[in-house]
Amino acid sequence: MTVTLEDARTLLTSMVRTIDRRADVVVVAQPGGEAGVTATVTLRKHKAVLAIPAGDIEAAKQSSMQRAQLRTTVKRAIDRAAFTVTPMASTKTARGPEIDGGFFRGGQQGFRGGRR
Repeated sequence: MTVTLEDARTLLTSMVRTIDRRADVVVVAQPGGEAGVTATVTLRKHKAVLAIPAGDIEAAKQSSMQRAQLRTTVKRAIDRAAFTVTPMASTKTARGPEIDGGFFRGGQQGFRGGRR
């Protein structure tokens, strides 16, 4: 059973709509005569490009488990494209000069005096 471009377009469009209704999908045949399609999913200003083999599309049409796996692959690509790295503040602190006796400066009396 061969997969036509229209079947792949219908399957992928319905799958992307379940992920996000505002996402647009463009499905074209893979260049070079390879069996499969190239899907470009655009969500707001983010774009994800997927190369999907024809065997995966055929399996997704036959089995719900394969369809779920293909949906996970598409969702992962969309999430990676939409991911933005948040700026991270540095936790490095400027240290003062070293003091003789080390960090704890033992041997000195505290504010309240000696041992109680």
